Amino acid sequence: MNPVLTNEEAAAREAINAWLRPLRGALDPGGLVDWRRLEAFADALDRAVATYPVDAGLPAGAERSSRLQAIRRDLAGCGLAGPEGDPALYRVLLQFVCGYRDIDLRNSIGLGHGSLIARHGSLEARQKWIPRLRTGELAGIAVTEGHGGSRPAETRSQAVAGPAGTWLVTGRKTWISRLNEAAVFVLFFRTPDGRLAAAAVDAAEEGLRRHPIPPTGLAGWTWGVLELDAVPIRRDDVLDGSGMRLLRQHFAGYRPLVTATALGGAAAVFDTVTARLSARQSSGELPRLRDSALITLGRAHVQLATALLCTVMASNVAEAGGSEAELWGAATKAHGIDVANTTVAELALLLGASGFRADCQTAKTRRDLSGLLYADGIHDSLYRAAGKHHVAGMKATVPPPRSRLESAARTV
Repeated sequence: MNPVLTNEEAAAREAINAWLRPLRGALDPGGLVDWRRLEAFADALDRAVATYPVDAGLPAGAERSSRLQAIRRDLAGCGLAGPEGDPALYRVLLQFVCGYRDIDLRNSIGLGHGSLIARHGSLEARQKWIPRLRTGELAGIAVTEGHGGSRPAETRSQAVAGPAGTWLVTGRKTWISRLNEAAVFVLFFRTPDGRLAAAAVDAAEEGLRRHPIPPTGLAGWTWGVLELDAVPIRRDDVLDGSGMRLLRQHFAGYRPLVTATALGGAAAVFDTVTARLSARQSSGELPRLRDSALITLGRAHVQLATALLCTVMASNVAEAGGSEAELWGAATKAHGIDVANTTVAELALLLGASGFRADCQTAKTRRDLSGLLYADGIHDSLYRAAGKHHVAGMKATVPPPRSRLESAARTV
């Protein structure tokens, strides 16, 4: 029997009751989600966080990342966040619950970028890495280079033929998360014949050099530059398929998870602000709430709720393998992170000066959300890709409505 949770420990359960259950009919019309299991996960998450606190007062560094890894191991053993056969919707809701507690918990469950190995790796690669990832180890992804992560087709990390049928990859990857914590990197590079490919690379390879850079947000994991100096790639390490196709398919499903985490963090700020305002009003400290504050609250709630619905839709499209999965994953991530950033910035003002203390969770959430404007796709680039898709998809044989009307008038 689960122990009774304190008010502080019940934060993730509250995320389900206050935010997800009212939307249940729209989020889960087919009844795919085991909502009791979701609540049990929220309880397990709060117990893990109570055991390994990662509140805003804990500074970034090895201690914070080691606690996050301990939480991940605990959750891996609870059996509530897997297997990978769970519907995409359930995984999205899990990420919302994690983000509600702390955006640094975004990597607390699931295979993450390791799903590329699970889906496209050789038998040997899957047997080596998937059991380790399922029990709590982490996978990183090494795509971005100095010219920018939005142009993977211009990847410069290059493989040359090595001994015993291996390839040796040399290059430089930038802005890599889980730099020191990842057990394996999914590395994107150019094959000797110029094709973009991906491989599962052991993080312990001697040819890897790390240069950490302190970030302003998302500081739960080490971030920085990964140098590749003749890193060996064996045949069994290479993932099956075109590197660009693997990237597009993977991020179509991955970006909704990131977005749900961000929206969970923003929802927690909303609840913090409304609880604080209610308490001040009840105590008589605030005789009445200004109309501007009430308008901010009303707008923030509906924006977060609709962004979450859009995120679930994008996840469903990706799970179904729809042709527009990449479009919806990109546009929804850009929109959802924008919404989370904007609403939290407005809500934080309602906390007054206390919301800008360094150890305030709201201030930390603002820093983390700012980082997500860049992580997993810069929001402007994602919007641009979506816009390009719409223009490129127009059928030249179908005239715009005004042209059709003009044509009809001429025939009268």
